[in-house]
Amino acid sequence: MLAACGELGNDTGQISQRIGDLARNPETKQINLAEVTSFGWDRFFIFKPGTKREEICQFIGANRTNCGRVIRYDSVPTTHAALVFGLGNQLTHTELHALSNGRFNLPPSERGYPKEAAVFKVRRALSGAEQELWLEPQ
Repeated sequence: MLAACGELGNDTGQISQRIGDLARNPETKQINLAEVTSFGWDRFFIFKPGTKREEICQFIGANRTNCGRVIRYDSVPTTHAALVFGLGNQLTHTELHALSNGRFNLPPSERGYPKEAAVFKVRRALSGAEQELWLEPQ
């Protein structure tokens, strides 16, 4: 799966930031991931906080030499999830998604989620004084 991939560094990615901007807008009722991405993909995967680098590298097919260049942290930070996008058998994009930009309410899936199903209803909830954003499947 490792071919044309972006780097998964330590910062929140641009797609995550776009998702957060949309989700915080009170007029936004749903978010379609296809509309916030500009690269080719037919499915995406989510890795929860705490997922080890080795697990992601094994999943995307990055060998030990390439793993550290692609995934630049030991595990997914507790404040983030990792998003991985693929097209056919190729990795097309990876990035960290800040949970403050919306928590995907999806069960784990080894086969990923197809692009057609990547439309999420935005649910806003108060958690103490802060607003929590949830992204739920349609």
